[in-house]
Amino acid sequence: MAVTDTEHALLHDDAAVADHFRSVDSAPADYAVDRPPSGTNGFLITFAGLSILAMCLRTLLVHSGYTDMPRDLVILSEGRGKVVFPLRLFLVMFFLTYAIHAYSNIWRRVFIGISLLGKYAVFCIAIDTAAWLLHDAGIISISVFGAQMISGLIALAIFPHTLLRQAQLPPQGPLPSSPGIPVKAFLALSGCLVLAIAGAAIALHLLSGLVDTLKHWAILGGIGAGVFLMQQLLAASTALLGIRALKKSRSHDFAPPAAVLVPAHNEAHDIGDTIAAVDEAAGTYPGRIHLYVVDNASTDNTHHVAEQIIGECINITGTVLDCPTPGKAIALNMGIDHIEEEFVVRIDADTVIGAGCLETAMRHFADPNVGCVGGIPMPREQKTWIDKCRLIEVYMRHGFFQVSLDGYQGVMGIPGMFAIYRRAPVVEVGGMVQGMNGEDTDICMRLAAAGYHNVADPKAVYYSETPASYAHLLEQRTRWFRSIYHLAARNRALLLDRQTMIGTFVLPFNLVNAARRAMLAPLLIFAAIAGFAFPSTFTTLQWQPIVATMLGMSMIMTVIVCLIWQPSS
Repeated sequence: MAVTDTEHALLHDDAAVADHFRSVDSAPADYAVDRPPSGTNGFLITFAGLSILAMCLRTLLVHSGYTDMPRDLVILSEGRGKVVFPLRLFLVMFFLTYAIHAYSNIWRRVFIGISLLGKYAVFCIAIDTAAWLLHDAGIISISVFGAQMISGLIALAIFPHTLLRQAQLPPQGPLPSSPGIPVKAFLALSGCLVLAIAGAAIALHLLSGLVDTLKHWAILGGIGAGVFLMQQLLAASTALLGIRALKKSRSHDFAPPAAVLVPAHNEAHDIGDTIAAVDEAAGTYPGRIHLYVVDNASTDNTHHVAEQIIGECINITGTVLDCPTPGKAIALNMGIDHIEEEFVVRIDADTVIGAGCLETAMRHFADPNVGCVGGIPMPREQKTWIDKCRLIEVYMRHGFFQVSLDGYQGVMGIPGMFAIYRRAPVVEVGGMVQGMNGEDTDICMRLAAAGYHNVADPKAVYYSETPASYAHLLEQRTRWFRSIYHLAARNRALLLDRQTMIGTFVLPFNLVNAARRAMLAPLLIFAAIAGFAFPSTFTTLQWQPIVATMLGMSMIMTVIVCLIWQPSS
């Protein structure tokens, strides 16, 4: 039932297919700039140049007689250990480079730079002063390394805080009133957090020799061995709770009528497979399925191909709607307005759902408090290095971390590639937001604010397109990275609101983690410059904390999760 190779050639030329991923959603006009790859390269080159200048200045001062000056931007450090890595200098260079390359006029860039560096300087001075006073009074001795790590964690919060206050982002939207965090979910997270902290502390005390070995091999370390252990123990324990919760929720029999909604922009080359997969899945689904394809301002033959394939379907009925205004959210809202069924199955036009996907996902809606359900997006092919890296990412993000979020009702977003919603609550919270990135996660956050929770079930398997080129990969990752700030800005009332697990813990964590990911490439460049070009200046520099920060325990957990998933794949 899929489109033949000959039809592919007639429907779409090669150049259009290769660039089909670009749309108005790639860089929303009001809140994003579609910069060329040279923008990223320019940032890294500027960062490297500033870092070299700063290290040359440090070397010059040492040769001028200032041999006792600290190897990082720390004060009052006597008696509290030595600097292992100039972390604060790195962060100052990163903040300065970001301000220089911010997309704005020169005065706004100056203001952003002053804001980032000023806040960081105040916190560093406060931390060093407090550590010195506590050490001098004999109360507790916080090492220089410890003070650096505290200031590093604060920097991860300063960066998103400044962006949310200074960048041009979506305005805050009205949020429904949530009844508050369910006691069960709060106790689940709190209990696992206490166990993770206790487990990490016990491991550090009883297995100190093993911990030292792991530090030497760059598996533990970075921001602290205890922090690394605690993070992994917390994720593992909540994942066990998530597996238990999913198994219980999946045991219900629930198969009501549903509408399948497929927004499509220039997808003539793929949509035939998508529709055929829905028809095949409907053959084993007890409920009635009606398909809505929304042709979103396509310039190819998407409409014709969709109608042709729907006409050949056996198990579903279908309708093709025309949406002349570009924008996926616009197309989705148009489709939702036409749908009368209680449940809406959203599927991207380049996605193929697996056998049993509908039955598995729909069962969770037997719980009236479930607002959205998703599955696991396996790559359709495993040929290129991008496909294989994506497979590992899927195992970790959707096969492990999303399951751990299921353990305490903390799933913040369900990918729009395949997501099932209760239609009435979606309409009540305002539908799909238009003109920003991350509309799929935004609707999940708003459903959570209305008292519903989201479920991510890796047993509901579907297959999605993997970027076929570096240009597509860059467009996708830029869009995903940008979306976290769009989401936080539009839903800023959720931040630390203590009404949802998302606002209390998950959204702040995602903002901090986004800042960490943004700093990884500059961190590697900075460490390479300091270690190879200035070894006599930074004599205490060690490579293990750097590698542990970028890989370390995270790599070990990735290997374990992949080994668990591989036999069942």
